[in-house]
Amino acid sequence: MKNLVLVGGGHAHLHCLEQLKTDFPKDCRVVVISPSPYQYYSGMFSGFAEGVYSEDDIRIHLRKLSEHVGAEFIEDTIIAVDAKAKELTGADGAVYPYDLASFDIGSQSDIPQAAENYVSSIKPNYRFPEQLLHIRDTAYPVVVGGGSSGVELAFSILAWRKQNKLPANVALFSSASLLHGQGKAASKKIENVGTQKALPFMTGVSVQAIDSISVTASDGKSYPQSGVLWLTGPKSAALFRLSGLATDAGGFLLVNDKLQSIRHPDLFGAGDCITIDRYPVLAKNGVYAVRQGPILWKNLKNRLSGDALLPFVPQTRYVSILSTGEGQAFLTYGKRALHGRIPWKMKQRIDQKFMERYKNLYE
Repeated sequence: MKNLVLVGGGHAHLHCLEQLKTDFPKDCRVVVISPSPYQYYSGMFSGFAEGVYSEDDIRIHLRKLSEHVGAEFIEDTIIAVDAKAKELTGADGAVYPYDLASFDIGSQSDIPQAAENYVSSIKPNYRFPEQLLHIRDTAYPVVVGGGSSGVELAFSILAWRKQNKLPANVALFSSASLLHGQGKAASKKIENVGTQKALPFMTGVSVQAIDSISVTASDGKSYPQSGVLWLTGPKSAALFRLSGLATDAGGFLLVNDKLQSIRHPDLFGAGDCITIDRYPVLAKNGVYAVRQGPILWKNLKNRLSGDALLPFVPQTRYVSILSTGEGQAFLTYGKRALHGRIPWKMKQRIDQKFMERYKNLYE
């Protein structure tokens, strides 16, 4: 009997677990290893921040899901991979043998060492709820990072504070324009939305220093802070580099377009923790992770049976919908952008459908 080990419960692995219900590989033991029995869905973090969703609304019971489809769940954090011996090592020294292993563990936030004692992150995502609740109602919450996560959470925290009649006082810092990666038109439009909603944001400045009560920006000014969410971009876990696996310059697991390690054919990966050698600058977001799920599952099965692997081809354009609070959202597709209540209704429907798809397997 072969051991298939799924490390992490990200989007692509959720798809694999769903397929096990009707397509469990013969003569195979499937093990899921994750540091939490819950997998939180980052697409609904903004709704949770605003108070639209409860904690249970935004999480999937990974243990129940795994066991319901016939997989074994182990609560542990993998800290090392011995690709030659085909063994994974957990945080407390437990060793897990594998014939085939896949990683879908997401990424970490790239927090400067000097700021680590003063900031929080949404990663790993199972720690996000308690961190957010700690920061959200403090006197001067600060969000660092003008990408999708930073913008969305700043708007959501602002909306929650308005609902609870607290002073706005939500400072958003971005070293570039807001949503810089989505183009000038999207940046201009979302900044106009920020101005309309009275979101205090500073663009073209970075945080240079942080202490227990303030942040100092590159413009030389000091701003009060009572809690900082640091959301400036993804950073790889040290696991892959320290295990001697092939990685890109940032330490992300380097895979081919079959989502297979370029050096170790019995290791696969998906989501934010990988870089595909053929698409080295592909954005690390949930859209691609979801699309990788079916290809990953087929290739894991084909690797077990000795069949040919299939390539993953990322789409060139995709719909992005970010909550801006108060029943509104910002939708982009290519160069098109739309803000209002219709995008928020679309986002709610998409997110809730995604959660129901997996929760219905075990509830």
